[in-house]
Amino acid sequence: MKVSKIKGTLDYFGRDVKKYRYIENVARSISKQFGYLEIVTPIFEATEVFARGVGEGTDIVNKEMYTFLDRSEKSLTLRPEGTAGVSRAYVENKMYVDPGLKKLFYFGQMFRCERPQAGRYRAFTQFGIEALGPGSAYLDADVIYFGYLFLQKLGIKNVKVAINTIGSKSGRAKYEEALKEYFSEHIDEMCNDCKTRLEKNPLRILDCKVDAKSDIMKNAPKIIDYLSEEDIAYFDKVLKCLDKLGVEYVIEQKLVRGLDYYNHTVFEFIYDDKNSNIDGLTLLGGGRYNGLSRQFDGPETDAIGFGTGVERLMLVLDELGLFKDDEKLVDVVVINIGEETKLEALSLAAFLRSNNVSCEIDYVSSNLKPQFKLSERVNAPYIIIIGSEEVENGVFKLKNTILKTEEMRKIEELNEIFNIEGEKYAYKK
Repeated sequence: MKVSKIKGTLDYFGRDVKKYRYIENVARSISKQFGYLEIVTPIFEATEVFARGVGEGTDIVNKEMYTFLDRSEKSLTLRPEGTAGVSRAYVENKMYVDPGLKKLFYFGQMFRCERPQAGRYRAFTQFGIEALGPGSAYLDADVIYFGYLFLQKLGIKNVKVAINTIGSKSGRAKYEEALKEYFSEHIDEMCNDCKTRLEKNPLRILDCKVDAKSDIMKNAPKIIDYLSEEDIAYFDKVLKCLDKLGVEYVIEQKLVRGLDYYNHTVFEFIYDDKNSNIDGLTLLGGGRYNGLSRQFDGPETDAIGFGTGVERLMLVLDELGLFKDDEKLVDVVVINIGEETKLEALSLAAFLRSNNVSCEIDYVSSNLKPQFKLSERVNAPYIIIIGSEEVENGVFKLKNTILKTEEMRKIEELNEIFNIEGEKYAYKK
């Protein structure tokens, strides 16, 4: 019976896994530069972690979570995003006891049961950062700059940075009431999702993809008219910081993000290429979520972060031709002439490997042609060739595939050539 991978999942091998690890390495490197420490949370949590944290009125909770009962009938969910689990861990492990800002990053798989399409999968990897503790506009700008610099280091520069504020809880509450009143008059003309959101979370209507370009949406109340002077001053300071950091942005007043926990600053990095099939794809997004820790019975804590889908970044790297796979797989290939020297070739390879020199041999063939083909496949800069005559005379032939040179060397010179300290290699006659 043929068994295939589940729709919306991916296998990584060959070039793709290198690209995946390349993004991970850049993510880890820049996290270190900004002073973020890694956190690893369970791949599944109690369902209430996401119902509380993400919000019961969101698409993730209502439509997209992989939820199941364990043997004790407890409801568990594969994590659909990173922030709720990090917030739960922050409270449960009492990270707030030590003063100061907790700067954390994660890199791991998430799961959402949604319709697969370009850059959107049911099992995907997310890199994200979370800064929990004393908040300020300067921190907001620095988190956005982190995302900006991360994409720059990957070479992704054709990106639009969209930013907005949804204000503090009091301003947001007033705005939600205004939206509910406005959309109630037009709800019969809108999609079914918007009808559901009207009661549960009217702010989410602004995130609707079906009615996004309708006149109803264009004429909706603007958040700026319901914010306090303090909220506006805070947002202005964030923008001033971004100006100083050289981050260009556009203010999108309908940007609210898709999760309930956001307040104040929200932002998205959107792929911007009108000639591309993935134009408009959100590559990175996040915002401030002060008070989410209260949902897990912790103290009121300021927090901000972002998440980015690794598969989406891989898609862009391919589109722009930014990932160059010129990595050498091994340092040297050992080639033997004739079956009688195959064991010696294996022994020589073992010596090199035990001394941190990556090495490959052909385990089957003793003919030269397939062994040279192997060296081409692994892009080895060096080839060592031994036969009965070389073993007898204590020498080997060394080929440098980069300089295109070839010379006979004494076997005891092997250590010097490959910077190996300690006992020198000798043929076992």
